[in-house]
Amino acid sequence: MFIPPANDPLLEYLTSAILQNGHRARAAHLVSRMLLHIHASTRAPPVPIVREAIMSASPAVRVVSHRHATKTVFMPIALTEKQRVHAGVKAIIAASESKPGKTVDVRLAREMIAVVQGESRALEEKVRVHKLAMVNRQVTSSATAPHITDVYSGEI
Repeated sequence: MFIPPANDPLLEYLTSAILQNGHRARAAHLVSRMLLHIHASTRAPPVPIVREAIMSASPAVRVVSHRHATKTVFMPIALTEKQRVHAGVKAIIAASESKPGKTVDVRLAREMIAVVQGESRALEEKVRVHKLAMVNRQVTSSATAPHITDVYSGEI
């Protein structure tokens, strides 16, 4: 039985991310069945679980690599809220492709539950990106910080 998902902006965003070749009704049906599987597995309201899963899989930064002569410099860039949600949804969808299950909705439901339980590859990817950003955070601060010779010359 097809029950359209609740009118929630995050679920509509998830539907748009799953959408392929303009088949919005098919994507909405997948999201509805995913919510049904989550509810059947956890016996809890599925929308808060989906919201928590997407927010916990959403990174705060992305790392861009720049080439300076022969050196590759990684520069962390802060993400807006919409960019964070987009990255979290894409990470969950990518991680769900390796989950066991015949259909997309079952795999997505299992991945959402795994993210909430802290056992997902989407979370591992988020931690990896954050560690890389923390290691390379001097790249952004060195562009705005005064150079050491300016401090000694009294120009500041």
